[in-house]
Amino acid sequence: MVSLALLGWLAACAGTDGMMDKKMDPGMHSGMEDKMNNMLMGSDSHHASGKVSFGMDMSRHVLTLSDIKVDKVPGGYVYLTKNADRMHGVELGMLKQFSGTVSFDLPVGVNPDEYDSVVIWCKQFNVEIGRAHLSEK
Repeated sequence: MVSLALLGWLAACAGTDGMMDKKMDPGMHSGMEDKMNNMLMGSDSHHASGKVSFGMDMSRHVLTLSDIKVDKVPGGYVYLTKNADRMHGVELGMLKQFSGTVSFDLPVGVNPDEYDSVVIWCKQFNVEIGRAHLSEK
């Protein structure tokens, strides 16, 4: 009987990757949320991982995607966005490598503090590949 109970529990957890789905009140804050901020995550059936950060190079703001592993797609572009809305975001450029570390200069006049997410979008197939929610600075 114990083995049947264990099998039932395993079946219930199989779709959650070992983590329980938990809805949080928008005002609540958790440590897990902090760990997920600035982390690139895949969208739908696409894989994307890595860390997103901002820095300065000379007098220009630079967005860096570190230790990335992203599905190779034709026409993958990186956008700096508000609420992950690429249509009203800033296109930073084409993703020319899908692993390692890549950087993009922000256009002059673009303030990174005005954006809260980064999106990788495949123009050829009109689909999101991944995104990262940025922590408050």
